[in-house]
Amino acid sequence: MGYSASYPNTAFAAFKVFVNSSYAERGRTLTEDEFSWLWAFLLNTDLITYLLGSWLCPFCAEKFGRKMSLLNGNLIKLIATGIMVLSIPWQSPELLGAGRMIAGLGDGLAASCLTLFLQETSPTKIRGLVSGFQELSISFATLIGMLFGLPYVFGNSLTTLMGLTVFPNAALILILVFCPDTPKFLYLERKDKHAAISAVRFYHDVDQMSAVDVLDEFEKEKKDACDGPATLRDVFETAHLRKAALLGSVAAIFQILAIIPITFFSTEFLRRAGVSPWAAEMTSSMMMVMNCIATALSMNFVDKYGRRQLLLGFGMLNIISLAMFTTFAELSHLVVWAKYGCIFAMLAFSSTYSFGIGPVPWYLTAELSPQKHRSLIQSIAYTAFTLAGLLTGLLTLPMYGYFNALSFIPLFIIPSLFCVAYLYQYLPETKNQEIYEIVRQLRGRSISDSYISAFKT
Repeated sequence: MGYSASYPNTAFAAFKVFVNSSYAERGRTLTEDEFSWLWAFLLNTDLITYLLGSWLCPFCAEKFGRKMSLLNGNLIKLIATGIMVLSIPWQSPELLGAGRMIAGLGDGLAASCLTLFLQETSPTKIRGLVSGFQELSISFATLIGMLFGLPYVFGNSLTTLMGLTVFPNAALILILVFCPDTPKFLYLERKDKHAAISAVRFYHDVDQMSAVDVLDEFEKEKKDACDGPATLRDVFETAHLRKAALLGSVAAIFQILAIIPITFFSTEFLRRAGVSPWAAEMTSSMMMVMNCIATALSMNFVDKYGRRQLLLGFGMLNIISLAMFTTFAELSHLVVWAKYGCIFAMLAFSSTYSFGIGPVPWYLTAELSPQKHRSLIQSIAYTAFTLAGLLTGLLTLPMYGYFNALSFIPLFIIPSLFCVAYLYQYLPETKNQEIYEIVRQLRGRSISDSYISAFKT
């Protein structure tokens, strides 16, 4: 997921030649504006089907299990990789777009199921740490994609650059074959106590008696569950489910607003601010290095300081970094030193993003939701995530062409401030609490009361 989002950044020149030469062979020359709109569309086609994939998750995860759904998502990615690789020798940007669309379907299914998988296999005390591996894997893949996309690595060989994703997908499939499904799914959905105990022992590394104690905690969550299948009507008509969906959606929007365009276009933004091509590429690569380091550090802090503090504190710092880039980029046409401010602002954006905004929203929705409605509410949040990412992903490069860095204000800064204000007002703390305890908190009190309680503790 992160890999395919980042290599177009540093391999931008090679992809531009590929797209323009493909149309030139058909007797058509693209203008700069036409290329910008076409390239923005090609890059964001995967977000369209990512939405569909995330909505497949509730059906697949409940019917076939978290493990099989995660496997299927990665199999879809393998097929998509083959299609994208073929698009280069066949000189077909349309085929590249089709491959990215199929990849988005696999990503949507796999990402949604991975969140459930990590949440439901990890012990409560390290649930934030384990769930943080989802963002860490994306950060690491984004770094690898950024480095591999450099012209002197694989950036001038697009078939190799895109084909390399076969290896991690195949490796994950082989590993998952030997893993059981999640203990919660086996116990609460499949009603298979024996398999659930074996799964707890496998994932928690505990003895038989400790595994039975874990199932006793699952039983408390089971008592709070409603009868019948989960439906959208339940979510919108039930106060605590609606609160979970709204909080998860706002957090997801906050997470995606700026990261997709900046991952795609940071090198281009820096070039337009007067930074040399080499320095722009190095800055983009360094951003991904800092992304990985900050994500790894945040995993050690999230179960100590809590989700709320990391998300809101580093969220505000992230907004400040966007405002800094906007200011320095506008000044770069007047003073030479402003371009160094742009570099600093981009590095600050990457590190502050990865400390809080990046990792926390992946699993926050799952922590706020009961077992029966978890995959459905998560799909609602992923819908908000996808639509926001699609909107900013499509509009950013064209708007940057018209308004330069000032386009960051309506696209990123103002919406992010609204998200922070809402989360500050209503988001409770979820660290070191069982899911049933969090759900009871949302059910038994108003959401603002939950915030006051979390603040006091």
